[in-house]
Amino acid sequence: MATEPIARLLREIPDLAPVRDRLEQVGRLQLRFRSVVPGELASTSRVCAVDGTTVVVRADNAPVAAALRALAPRLLAGLNDTAGPGKNALKNKRDQELTGLRVEVQVAAPVAPRKVRARADLPVERLAALAQGLSDSPLKEALDRIVRSQRKSSTRSKR
Repeated sequence: MATEPIARLLREIPDLAPVRDRLEQVGRLQLRFRSVVPGELASTSRVCAVDGTTVVVRADNAPVAAALRALAPRLLAGLNDTAGPGKNALKNKRDQELTGLRVEVQVAAPVAPRKVRARADLPVERLAALAQGLSDSPLKEALDRIVRSQRKSSTRSKR
């Protein structure tokens, strides 16, 4: 079976028209949501569904969900705004009036921790040579301390 892009299938198969219409509605709501919600919250939340006249918004964590719940009246008003004269109307005339906003927490998959590479041994001999080439200064004293501590730790680890 040949693979087809899903957008093409949604356009061409009449039985999928309701799914396509719902996806387009959620997409339009997402655009309006991004224009209404503060920037910090926009990156950690998104419109994920419309349940009757209630917009369902997904938040990445509980603090974001709490902030969105606090802003719910303002967000709902912004989503219902059809834009006055001179404004670019993001709301489609076919979109229904929205009466509620439900925020659900859906924790994103945790980011895999970065692998920690073992640090290579300090080039003790080169540090010692550098310290000997310097005149008396705090830098020379610090390098001498580093060299002494590295030599002590390297003899301890060999035992």
